Amino acid sequence: MKARLAMLILALLVIASILLFIVLEFREDSVTSGYPKEAISLRVGLLPIIDAIPFIVAEYEDLYAKYGLNVSIVMYGSARDRDAAFMAGLIDVALNDPITTLILADRGVNVRIISLLLGEYPEDGLFYLLAPPGSTISVPRSIAISRNTIIEFAAWHIVEGLNIDPKSVEWIDVPSIPVRFQLLLEGRVEAAVLPDPWGTLAITKGARLIADDRILGVPITISIIIARGDIADIGVMMRLRDALNEALSLYKANPEKYRSIIEEKIYIPEELRGRWLPEWRGSIVDYPRDNFELVKSWLLERALISKPLRYEDLVLVSSR
Repeated sequence: MKARLAMLILALLVIASILLFIVLEFREDSVTSGYPKEAISLRVGLLPIIDAIPFIVAEYEDLYAKYGLNVSIVMYGSARDRDAAFMAGLIDVALNDPITTLILADRGVNVRIISLLLGEYPEDGLFYLLAPPGSTISVPRSIAISRNTIIEFAAWHIVEGLNIDPKSVEWIDVPSIPVRFQLLLEGRVEAAVLPDPWGTLAITKGARLIADDRILGVPITISIIIARGDIADIGVMMRLRDALNEALSLYKANPEKYRSIIEEKIYIPEELRGRWLPEWRGSIVDYPRDNFELVKSWLLERALISKPLRYEDLVLVSSR
């Protein structure tokens, strides 16, 4: 009798252990429900700008592994170096903007847009049209920009929002943001367009805000995540998107926690260090068709692309 009881207790203990194992496995799987456990390797190219924040936080919090990804991040000093690495196959994924991406696609680069990154709301990632300190001008006749870039795209649409014909403006090509910033503060240009954090810094130094890209009430200056067409699998890309959105949630909840790593990894002017971090209201979602069409029309009008491009051919859309 005692032997049977011992066997019964042993059997119950074995069953309990199995059930506990199943519960723990379920809990682990529920964290990354729908994601296979094998790690997928991705090489990600970033620039030291605020758009890189979710990638930086995800690495800091080890979130890539949670979603079955093995991500290696490469920082580039310029968009030109990043694009060259992308075209050479040295990176698989990169942050970019729609202007550059559609130009690359028009030139035959095998690229897909896998999601919007920054700019779901107009308030995120602002671009500012600024006049020098002491200036009273409200309708600038000339504006310093960077030609054929997201900066010029922003400038054209801000100016249109002011009911000014962009073709009536003299566009002064100043590709370097620090140089454009300095020319503005010294009053050597009538106006300039600057993104954050340079726009915020210019305002703190007395530059006058004429308008920013919230003027039209819809997102204009959007950054995106791109991938090489041969690796742009929707399942893998959704893993990356979910990891980055979790990182964004952590950042939004406590930006100060990540100040030191952000100030180490991205460029913030010395005067703003310790007292400025960007707000980020939106999430990383599907890249919207209306922005794609807006960018495409602008590029076609300026003959920066040779043919109309199709949203369906370039943009991955989730089924969620």
